[in-house]
Amino acid sequence: MENNFLFYSNKKSKTSSVKSQRQLKVGEELRHLISNILLRRSFYDEYIENNNITITEVNVSPDLKNAKVYVMPLGGENKQDVLNSLNKAKGRLKKIISSNISLRQTPKLTFMIDETFEYAKKINEIINKIKKWKCLLNFMTKTNSNKISGWIILDKQ
Repeated sequence: MENNFLFYSNKKSKTSSVKSQRQLKVGEELRHLISNILLRRSFYDEYIENNNITITEVNVSPDLKNAKVYVMPLGGENKQDVLNSLNKAKGRLKKIISSNISLRQTPKLTFMIDETFEYAKKINEIINKIKKWKCLLNFMTKTNSNKISGWIILDKQ
């Protein structure tokens, strides 16, 4: 006789991508704080001062000691220069954040370029290609009385 019971553990696995309510709350608070700091403070850095920087997301580790800050300069210009400048200024940012947030320990900030915009653009291009080929195939099947069957048209790009 087979054992048909499934046992579920209450422990969260280390690879769990589900974030706790506390992580989400702290991440959102950090996002707002960093945005306001970059908007209102001077960092004496030309890339931070001359570029409008969007803080898209802040992912906080479960122990709240590390935070990945995803940024994107407006228009996507000078990405690497802005990233380097933010990583140089993270000590000053951490000090300002620590005086404005009530946490036992201020998270260590790591700035990263947000690649979701490029990823979404690529997906959109693929969908548009599929639509174009679908319209072409519909047109070809309507104009030819013979139905195209078994043919797969691939774009080499």
